[in-house]
Amino acid sequence: MPRSLRPRVTRRLPDLGALAALAVFTTVVWAHSVLSGFAHERMSGGGDANSFEFYLGWNLHAVVNFMNPFFTPAMYAPAGLDLGNAISVPAVALLVSPVTVTFGTTAAFNVAILLSVFAASAAVYLLARELFGSILGATLAGALTAVSPYLVGHGVGHLNMMWVAGMPFVVFLAARHVRRRLRTRWLVIWTAATVAFSIGSSTELFVTQSGFAVVAAAVAIVVVPDRKRLSRTLLGSAGGGVLGILLGMPVIIAAARSGIPDAVANPPSLYSTDLTNIFFPTQLVIVGDSWPEALRSTWFGNVAENTAYIPVTLLLLMILALATLRDRATRSLLVYAALAILASLGPILTVAGQRTINLPWKVTEHVPGLDHALPGRFSAFAFFALALVVASLWASRGIPRWLTATLVAASLALLVPSTARMNYPFNTEPPPYIADGTWKHDIDRGDVVLTLPSGQNGNGMLWQTRTDFAFKTPTGNGGGAIAPPDLLRPVGRALYLNGTADIDWRAELPTYLSERGVRTILIEDTDAGDQWRRVINKVYPGRGRLEGGVWVYVVPPV
Repeated sequence: MPRSLRPRVTRRLPDLGALAALAVFTTVVWAHSVLSGFAHERMSGGGDANSFEFYLGWNLHAVVNFMNPFFTPAMYAPAGLDLGNAISVPAVALLVSPVTVTFGTTAAFNVAILLSVFAASAAVYLLARELFGSILGATLAGALTAVSPYLVGHGVGHLNMMWVAGMPFVVFLAARHVRRRLRTRWLVIWTAATVAFSIGSSTELFVTQSGFAVVAAAVAIVVVPDRKRLSRTLLGSAGGGVLGILLGMPVIIAAARSGIPDAVANPPSLYSTDLTNIFFPTQLVIVGDSWPEALRSTWFGNVAENTAYIPVTLLLLMILALATLRDRATRSLLVYAALAILASLGPILTVAGQRTINLPWKVTEHVPGLDHALPGRFSAFAFFALALVVASLWASRGIPRWLTATLVAASLALLVPSTARMNYPFNTEPPPYIADGTWKHDIDRGDVVLTLPSGQNGNGMLWQTRTDFAFKTPTGNGGGAIAPPDLLRPVGRALYLNGTADIDWRAELPTYLSERGVRTILIEDTDAGDQWRRVINKVYPGRGRLEGGVWVYVVPPV
């Protein structure tokens, strides 16, 4: 190593050690149940995660084969599916592509989840280290972030919603620039790269992170005394943001081409934080079963969207920080957290499922773009701020460090996720019919095949990735913000919703399959596939055979 680099590396060794500790902590807490079968045991349940694993494979397949990654012929054949607004995570797919090539899409999905958690933890660590100096205090902040309720909630399979590291990292870059520890060109370059990646991982998160970054800038204007230097920093950050938007323009163009739906699919009032959720967790944390299920049943949304929980021990730390710390930075962080929590409560204050009074967010219900935002997800930014306050409290010795350490340890214990209740692990190993290549006897490359259960209700999308997208399906995962036209037809909707009632399958299925060129039906030999086998046996009696864990039906011509 050149002598000129040795002092720099030596100075950074403690930070590298802290980041390594956070990486180990993240892996142990999140991935302990899949480490023995990392390539076929997935950190999620089924459902949405099946779609995201499909996207990780599809994006790489499209790039390697010089195809348009924002359109896939593999779903809703023969028309195909426009992925412009279907949260297909192209940036994440490219990031983990070496893992996809080497170990497959399940390993890539696991790595993507772990990287998203570690990235958020590391970004908060870096920001805390820059603002308050203490390595141990910053490590505590990073560890709290790694088990934050937002990440745990969306860790059930919402890969696109996990990449929230961009906002704290951009603020870290700005803080270093204000303190003259980062040159302007690197501020612009790193900000641009972060913005471009955020756009490519989730356009929704890019918009919300940008909004909360603007709030952080407003806080900085109040806190930072050197306004001239701050103005240069904000200008550089804005320049990096514009450059990042230009780099992410393919994703933006694809989304614009697909169109923005006029109707709001998920009303903000149904995906807002219930006030009681701040004090009580979901069942996704280890201590979750000790809390009243009757109360949780009153919350709107679902288990992945109720992510505002703040352990009582962490709330106590915030009260102690407010009482003992007088610096503007800490006070501003507490105000920032309060604003984020207020926004997460949505347009109407809801307490134990009962709507009470209108809140400031209600004015956004008629603002295009913001009317699609789900306020409950803003809790992520509140938790970032609270973790930073912990770092400040540790560095300032506002209270005895043994007390801070004790309360942080208790908070971590109350936040540790129950991976079993998050449905980890989910076995994605394909049946022998797919794994051994037996499918090649029935299916030619490019054939349209109906797999049941369809879309992300079953494993057919995973079978497509395992066969390098050799076959297409007439169904899919529901598409993006704008539903595919096929879902407007009764048969297509019944297949998507995994419902077999109210359809005259004998009369309608043969026509549906003929119009889409389906020659083969594959049904999982599982409990989930049994109801569909009964349906298909009524339409095509005596034509099914069980082979390698799959029921195979060759469709006769109409």
